[in-house]
Amino acid sequence: MKTLLQRHHRLCARAVDPLEIAAGLEARGICDRLAATDYRHRDVFSLAEELHARVERTESDVPLHAAPGEGKGHRPGPCAALRTGWGPAGALACLWLTAYALVGDPLLTALLHGHRALAGRTGPLPAALAGAAPTALALACAVAPAAWCAHWFAVRARRVLPASRDLAEFGRRTRPALLVAVTLFLGALLAFLWPARSAVPATPNPVLHYLAAAALGLLLFLAGLLTAHGLPRAAVAATLAAAAAEALPPLTLLAARLPGCEALRWPVGWAAGAFGPTALSLAACVPPALALLAHAVSALSRASVHGHR
Repeated sequence: MKTLLQRHHRLCARAVDPLEIAAGLEARGICDRLAATDYRHRDVFSLAEELHARVERTESDVPLHAAPGEGKGHRPGPCAALRTGWGPAGALACLWLTAYALVGDPLLTALLHGHRALAGRTGPLPAALAGAAPTALALACAVAPAAWCAHWFAVRARRVLPASRDLAEFGRRTRPALLVAVTLFLGALLAFLWPARSAVPATPNPVLHYLAAAALGLLLFLAGLLTAHGLPRAAVAATLAAAAAEALPPLTLLAARLPGCEALRWPVGWAAGAFGPTALSLAACVPPALALLAHAVSALSRASVHGHR
């Protein structure tokens, strides 16, 4: 026990609650099984309670959740809650997803029917390209609500941390807060998208556009939230999967122009003709977004991801 206390003295001395120590131990690989076999405690929380009681503190020890101005501790602001750390691959996937949301439908239409199919009836700008403006406006306006929702969830989780009796209770109280944050963000995104889409009556299949924008927004919001809490691997994997699924149809249509490969055009042409090109984007974003939501509900309900940063 003394060795463990010396090894994690900084964590134990700066914690204001045993649950913070339990979260830190969990993040460093000490699970309930190790607590029982190596330290003879029923779980990590019981071990953390003893460490919290045994540790010797000095005046230089600052609580992990110190308010601004108290030592070096600080709370992250709304923008910091969605800071990116995805690496080059994740950043490129995010840029591709955003660009495809704006010009993906016109791109597929041009590859299927030629550039003349994009000609608009009411002006020199193609109607299909003009339809990208509402999506761009909605995504831009949703950045602030996304940052606020992420910040609200982070603050809510930090408040629940010292009030929970164990890690299981923390998870039960954190999961609903995450779902509320996701719902609020989607509501804000659709609230911006609805009037913007209404200004472009020529846009076909408006419901599919709403759903595709919501799926993309959910994917990017959850990816940013997971990355902000130190879990970028799943975020990068989901965004790369969605980007690859969106890149497949145009690549297939380009390959179909090669001699003897005309049959490759049929699946994409049939899907775009039956449901519209937006359906392909929707199908590409929905599975990764739902998978990332399921992962976030589990991962972000662990106390170890809400420690001091």
